[in-house]
Amino acid sequence: RMASADCRVRCRALILLDTPGIISPIKQKRHHLELPLLEDPWKSMKSADLVVVLVDVSDKWTRGRLSPQVLQCLTQFSQVPSILVLNKVDCLKQKSVLLELTAALTEGVVNGKKLNMRQAFRSYPGNHCSSPAAKDPNTQSVGKPQRTGWPHFQEIFMLSALNQEDVKQYLLSQAQPGPWEFHSKVLTSQTPEEICANKIREKLLEYLPEEVPYSVQQKTVIWEEGPSGELVIQQNLLVPKESHVRILIGQKGHLISQIAREVGRDLMDIFLCDVHIRLSVKLLK
Repeated sequence: RMASADCRVRCRALILLDTPGIISPIKQKRHHLELPLLEDPWKSMKSADLVVVLVDVSDKWTRGRLSPQVLQCLTQFSQVPSILVLNKVDCLKQKSVLLELTAALTEGVVNGKKLNMRQAFRSYPGNHCSSPAAKDPNTQSVGKPQRTGWPHFQEIFMLSALNQEDVKQYLLSQAQPGPWEFHSKVLTSQTPEEICANKIREKLLEYLPEEVPYSVQQKTVIWEEGPSGELVIQQNLLVPKESHVRILIGQKGHLISQIAREVGRDLMDIFLCDVHIRLSVKLLK
């Protein structure tokens, strides 16, 4: 996955553009994903001062190489500085795996220098891997038919739940001064409808398994003031498969009811009024 960070500092505040990862147009069409999921990572790159490529090292199926889409994005925006963050390193039983992953994901080169794998390993769990000249020529993956990594990362960080400070300090050190995007009295640039949609999306991602939440399309059909001043909302959740309908509704409707209750409570805290929200699950036609 890739998260791009626009690191312009405002009173030591950072703007982080957290993208949902990079998907291909084929997957977007196959799973009926919303178009912003396809476009947003590329839009974020245009305004980013620094790119953070985050790799979950606990996922043995994806950790060994950067996806072709991520590599394509890094190549197209090669002028934007980038760093590699290996996440969940505390989940690895064999720490030697970090050496193999680091070599593959960087092609043995960091900040223009061959990576010294022994020193990189000694840096764990202090997170930050420096890049002195390498003595082991076998650490490079140069010459392979298919690229597995990106040899232009400026730094590498090894991140765990207990150790995050090095990454935070690095981001602050790389931040550049910039103007305020909004007035200090502006709480958000989102409309109330967007806030509601995002709250529902948040719960879908929390409760639904695997790719199911990404296939859900949201359509607000009622947004009005009730007789007692309450906000009345109805949103249809459109899914492409009958099996997704059953998953989203849950046993005896418990899951969709729970999502509606939690979203309603969150929106009452945000809008400071009573909120009645109804979610209906329908098959996409």
